[in-house]
Amino acid sequence: MFRKESPAFRSIAGLVVVLLSPIIFIGVPTRVAFNEWFIEWEYSKEDFPKDRWGLPDEYRKKLAKIGLRAVLSDEGMEEFKRARLPDGRRAFNVREIRHMEDVKRVLDVFFPLVYASLVLTALIFLLVRDAGFIGKTLIASSLFSTGLALFALLFSLIDYDKAFELFHIILFDPYSWRFRSTDTLLRIYPMKFWFDGTLFVIGGALFLNLISLGTGIFLLKRRR
Repeated sequence: MFRKESPAFRSIAGLVVVLLSPIIFIGVPTRVAFNEWFIEWEYSKEDFPKDRWGLPDEYRKKLAKIGLRAVLSDEGMEEFKRARLPDGRRAFNVREIRHMEDVKRVLDVFFPLVYASLVLTALIFLLVRDAGFIGKTLIASSLFSTGLALFALLFSLIDYDKAFELFHIILFDPYSWRFRSTDTLLRIYPMKFWFDGTLFVIGGALFLNLISLGTGIFLLKRRR
């Protein structure tokens, strides 16, 4: 077995942390955004699109929060299936429900993976307990994750519709997430909602990368 002081162990451990870093730096701001405050913030913006069929923003917010709870818990999903429009009709059709169940399955894997990545990274650093190793690993993780985040940002700014489409094709059934303009999901979560959410997550990732980079540089200078 490798000893924690051996170069081979440190190389493998450092590589593991670097490869996990995008999951952490993207996952943390994503989890922060998956809260009701983000819905409130989006709907409070003056340029947030109004519903073209006249559904009041307060009711849209209510349904948007139900959708949020649906992808975070089984109880929320049941509430989502029972949701109604002001006229008493079902708010979400079968295709919309199926897509939200797909989203929930992805998040049921992704968020625990983020937490596990954080724990594993912390355990590696606690096991090695070397400022030089931690500093170099944090710097490498920051540079790697920053490159990915900047690529995602550039792609989103150039053609967000294409980026949105590719993201959904990779994660979901290609036909499960395409809706009519009259479907409720598109009315409560317009494209601006997702564009702003993407910028928030990438911005949060870049901020965490900056903290990681600064911490890594500080540890290396302190060690010297």
